[in-house]
Amino acid sequence: MEKATHKKRKKKQPNQRPTSNRQQKTIKKKTPMKTTKVLKKRKKINKKKRRLKKLNVLFLEIALTLFVTFGVVYILSLFTFSFARVEGYSMSDTLEDNDVVVVNKLAKIKRFDLVYIRVPNSKDKSIRRIIGRPGESLYYKNGQLFINEEEKEERFIAEYKNQFEKDGMMFTDDFTLKSLTGESRIPKDKYLVLGDNRPYATDSRYYQLVDEKEMIGTVEMRILPLHKLQKF
Repeated sequence: MEKATHKKRKKKQPNQRPTSNRQQKTIKKKTPMKTTKVLKKRKKINKKKRRLKKLNVLFLEIALTLFVTFGVVYILSLFTFSFARVEGYSMSDTLEDNDVVVVNKLAKIKRFDLVYIRVPNSKDKSIRRIIGRPGESLYYKNGQLFINEEEKEERFIAEYKNQFEKDGMMFTDDFTLKSLTGESRIPKDKYLVLGDNRPYATDSRYYQLVDEKEMIGTVEMRILPLHKLQKF
Protein backbone atom coordinates (compact mmCIF):
# COMPACT_ATOMS: atom_id res chain seq x y z
CA MET A 1 0.00 0.00 0.00
CA GLU A 2 1.44 3.27 -0.91
CA LYS A 3 1.27 6.05 1.70
CA ALA A 4 -0.19 9.21 0.50
CA THR A 5 2.00 12.24 1.17
CA HIS A 6 0.33 15.54 1.95
CA LYS A 7 2.31 18.79 1.47
CA LYS A 8 1.51 21.65 3.77
CA ARG A 9 0.81 24.88 1.96
CA LYS A 10 2.12 28.10 3.39
CA LYS A 11 -0.48 30.65 4.04
CA LYS A 12 0.08 33.95 2.30
CA GLN A 13 -0.32 37.01 4.47
CA PRO A 14 -2.77 39.49 3.06
CA ASN A 15 -1.49 42.73 1.49
CA GLN A 16 2.18 41.84 2.00
CA ARG A 17 4.52 42.00 -0.88
CA PRO A 18 7.72 40.09 -0.86
CA THR A 19 10.75 42.35 -0.38
CA SER A 20 13.81 41.89 -2.40
CA ASN A 21 17.34 41.79 -0.99
CA ARG A 22 18.13 45.24 -2.43
CA GLN A 23 15.14 46.84 -0.72
CA GLN A 24 16.11 45.30 2.60
CA LYS A 25 19.62 46.73 2.30
CA THR A 26 18.38 50.22 1.48
CA ILE A 27 16.02 50.19 4.48
CA LYS A 28 18.87 49.14 6.74
CA LYS A 29 21.07 51.90 5.32
CA LYS A 30 18.49 54.71 5.59
CA THR A 31 17.59 54.39 9.26
CA PRO A 32 21.11 54.81 10.76
CA MET A 33 21.87 57.79 8.44
CA LYS A 34 18.81 59.68 9.69
CA THR A 35 19.66 59.10 13.33
CA THR A 36 23.26 60.31 12.90
CA LYS A 37 22.06 63.51 11.21
CA VAL A 38 19.61 64.16 14.04
CA LEU A 39 22.33 63.55 16.62
CA LYS A 40 24.69 65.94 14.84
CA LYS A 41 22.02 68.66 14.75
CA ARG A 42 21.32 68.17 18.44
CA LYS A 43 25.02 68.44 19.23
CA LYS A 44 25.29 71.70 17.28
CA ILE A 45 22.23 73.12 19.04
CA ASN A 46 23.63 72.11 22.43
CA LYS A 47 27.00 73.72 21.60
CA LYS A 48 25.27 76.96 20.63
CA LYS A 49 23.26 76.92 23.85
CA ARG A 50 26.43 76.38 25.89
CA ARG A 51 28.18 79.24 24.11
CA LEU A 52 25.23 81.55 24.71
CA LYS A 53 25.18 80.62 28.38
CA LYS A 54 28.92 81.30 28.68
CA LEU A 55 28.53 84.67 26.92
CA ASN A 56 25.61 85.62 29.16
CA VAL A 57 27.63 84.74 32.25
CA LEU A 58 30.63 86.69 30.92
CA PHE A 59 28.56 89.80 30.16
CA LEU A 60 26.93 89.58 33.57
CA GLU A 61 30.33 89.37 35.28
CA ILE A 62 31.65 92.34 33.26
CA ALA A 63 28.53 94.39 34.07
CA LEU A 64 28.82 93.60 37.79
CA THR A 65 32.55 94.43 37.78
CA LEU A 66 31.93 97.79 36.09
CA PHE A 67 29.06 98.56 38.45
CA VAL A 68 31.16 97.81 41.54
CA THR A 69 34.16 99.72 40.13
CA PHE A 70 32.12 102.85 39.34
CA GLY A 71 30.44 102.58 42.73
CA VAL A 72 33.78 102.46 44.55
CA VAL A 73 35.17 105.34 42.44
CA TYR A 74 32.07 107.43 43.16
CA ILE A 75 32.25 106.81 46.92
CA LEU A 76 35.98 107.61 46.97
CA SER A 77 35.39 110.76 44.95
CA LEU A 78 33.04 112.08 47.63
CA PHE A 79 35.87 112.16 50.17
CA THR A 80 39.25 111.97 48.41
CA PHE A 81 39.22 113.24 44.82
CA SER A 82 37.02 114.50 42.02
CA PHE A 83 37.21 115.65 38.41
CA ALA A 84 36.72 119.22 37.26
CA ARG A 85 36.31 120.82 33.85
CA VAL A 86 37.90 124.19 33.15
CA GLU A 87 35.46 126.84 31.96
CA GLY A 88 36.71 130.00 30.30
CA TYR A 89 40.18 131.44 29.81
CA SER A 90 41.04 132.90 33.24
CA MET A 91 43.77 130.26 33.68
CA SER A 92 45.34 130.51 30.21
CA ASP A 93 48.12 129.64 29.37
CA THR A 94 48.32 127.07 32.21
CA LEU A 95 44.87 125.57 31.64
CA GLU A 96 42.56 126.06 28.69
CA ASP A 97 38.79 125.99 28.26
CA ASN A 98 37.33 122.44 28.54
CA ASP A 99 40.49 120.89 30.00
CA VAL A 100 39.70 118.15 32.56
CA VAL A 101 41.73 117.92 35.77
CA VAL A 102 41.97 115.68 38.85
CA VAL A 103 41.30 117.43 42.17
CA ASN A 104 42.79 116.11 45.42
CA LYS A 105 40.43 116.90 48.31
CA LEU A 106 42.87 115.82 51.03
CA ALA A 107 46.00 117.78 50.05
CA LYS A 108 47.32 120.66 52.14
CA ILE A 109 47.05 124.07 50.49
CA LYS A 110 50.40 125.67 49.63
CA ARG A 111 51.38 128.92 47.95
CA PHE A 112 51.00 128.91 44.16
CA ASP A 113 48.91 125.71 44.22
CA LEU A 114 46.10 125.46 41.70
CA VAL A 115 42.86 125.11 43.65
CA TYR A 116 39.30 124.20 42.77
CA ILE A 117 36.99 126.62 44.61
CA ARG A 118 33.38 127.62 45.04
CA VAL A 119 33.20 131.22 43.90
CA PRO A 120 32.04 133.53 46.76
CA ASN A 121 28.44 134.76 46.48
CA SER A 122 27.87 132.52 43.47
CA LYS A 123 26.90 128.98 42.57
CA ASP A 124 29.84 128.73 40.17
CA LYS A 125 33.03 126.75 40.69
CA SER A 126 36.39 127.64 39.20
CA ILE A 127 40.12 126.91 39.24
CA ARG A 128 42.46 129.64 40.48
CA ARG A 129 45.97 129.94 41.95
CA ILE A 130 46.78 130.53 45.63
CA ILE A 131 48.74 133.79 45.96
CA GLY A 132 48.16 134.94 49.54
CA ARG A 133 47.66 132.85 52.70
CA PRO A 134 46.28 133.65 56.18
CA GLY A 135 48.38 136.11 58.19
CA GLU A 136 50.28 137.52 55.20
CA SER A 137 50.53 141.06 53.87
CA LEU A 138 50.47 141.39 50.09
CA TYR A 139 50.65 143.88 47.24
CA TYR A 140 51.68 144.22 43.58
CA LYS A 141 54.01 147.02 42.52
CA ASN A 142 55.03 147.54 38.88
CA GLY A 143 53.53 144.13 38.13
CA GLN A 144 55.72 142.43 40.74
CA LEU A 145 54.36 140.42 43.70
CA PHE A 146 55.45 141.30 47.24
CA ILE A 147 54.48 139.14 50.23
CA ASN A 148 55.47 140.30 53.73
CA GLU A 149 57.62 142.92 51.98
CA GLU A 150 59.57 140.20 50.14
CA GLU A 151 59.59 139.97 46.35
CA LYS A 152 58.20 136.68 45.06
CA GLU A 153 58.86 135.32 41.58
CA GLU A 154 55.90 133.90 39.66
CA ARG A 155 57.57 131.53 37.20
CA PHE A 156 54.27 130.06 36.00
CA ILE A 157 53.39 133.37 34.25
CA ALA A 158 56.95 134.49 33.35
CA GLU A 159 56.64 133.90 29.59
CA TYR A 160 53.25 135.56 29.29
CA LYS A 161 54.39 138.46 31.50
CA ASN A 162 57.50 139.11 29.39
CA GLN A 163 55.42 139.27 26.21
CA PHE A 164 53.13 141.92 27.74
CA GLU A 165 56.04 143.98 29.08
CA LYS A 166 57.74 143.95 25.65
CA ASP A 167 54.57 145.50 24.25
CA GLY A 168 54.65 148.14 27.00
CA MET A 169 51.69 146.71 28.94
CA MET A 170 51.34 145.65 32.56
CA PHE A 171 50.46 141.98 32.99
CA THR A 172 49.22 142.37 36.60
CA ASP A 173 47.80 145.74 37.56
CA ASP A 174 49.12 147.16 40.83
CA PHE A 175 46.96 146.76 43.94
CA THR A 176 47.28 146.31 47.70
CA LEU A 177 45.50 143.97 50.08
CA LYS A 178 44.13 146.97 51.97
CA SER A 179 42.63 148.47 48.81
CA LEU A 180 40.78 145.18 48.21
CA THR A 181 39.68 144.19 51.70
CA GLY A 182 40.46 147.07 54.06
CA GLU A 183 42.77 144.72 55.96
CA SER A 184 46.56 144.95 56.21
CA ARG A 185 46.90 141.17 56.54
CA ILE A 186 44.85 138.26 55.25
CA PRO A 187 42.46 137.08 58.01
CA LYS A 188 42.47 133.56 59.41
CA ASP A 189 41.10 130.82 57.11
CA LYS A 190 41.04 133.21 54.15
CA TYR A 191 43.03 133.07 50.89
CA LEU A 192 43.74 135.43 48.02
CA VAL A 193 43.48 133.73 44.63
CA LEU A 194 44.30 134.99 41.13
CA GLY A 195 43.89 133.63 37.62
CA ASP A 196 47.05 133.10 35.57
CA ASN A 197 45.60 135.16 32.72
CA ARG A 198 45.83 138.32 34.83
CA PRO A 199 44.51 140.94 32.38
CA TYR A 200 41.27 139.00 31.79
CA ALA A 201 40.78 136.78 34.86
CA THR A 202 37.97 137.14 37.39
CA ASP A 203 39.44 136.42 40.83
CA SER A 204 39.97 137.88 44.34
CA ARG A 205 40.39 141.33 42.80
CA TYR A 206 36.65 141.14 42.03
CA TYR A 207 35.09 138.78 44.61
CA GLN A 208 37.73 139.39 47.33
CA LEU A 209 39.11 136.64 49.59
CA VAL A 210 38.03 133.00 49.50
CA ASP A 211 37.16 131.15 52.70
CA GLU A 212 38.94 127.86 53.39
CA LYS A 213 35.53 126.15 53.52
CA GLU A 214 35.04 127.06 49.87
CA MET A 215 38.22 125.22 48.86
CA ILE A 216 37.20 121.91 47.28
CA GLY A 217 40.77 120.72 46.72
CA THR A 218 44.05 121.19 44.88
CA VAL A 219 44.52 120.43 41.20
CA GLU A 220 46.96 117.51 40.85
CA MET A 221 46.89 116.62 37.17
CA ARG A 222 45.41 117.49 33.78
CA ILE A 223 44.06 114.32 32.15
CA LEU A 224 42.24 115.70 29.11
CA PRO A 225 43.07 116.34 26.36
CA LEU A 226 45.40 113.36 26.40
CA HIS A 227 48.16 115.06 24.41
CA LYS A 228 48.36 117.68 27.20
CA LEU A 229 48.56 115.19 30.07
CA GLN A 230 50.43 116.99 32.85
CA LYS A 231 51.11 116.72 36.58
CA PHE A 232 51.14 119.99 38.56
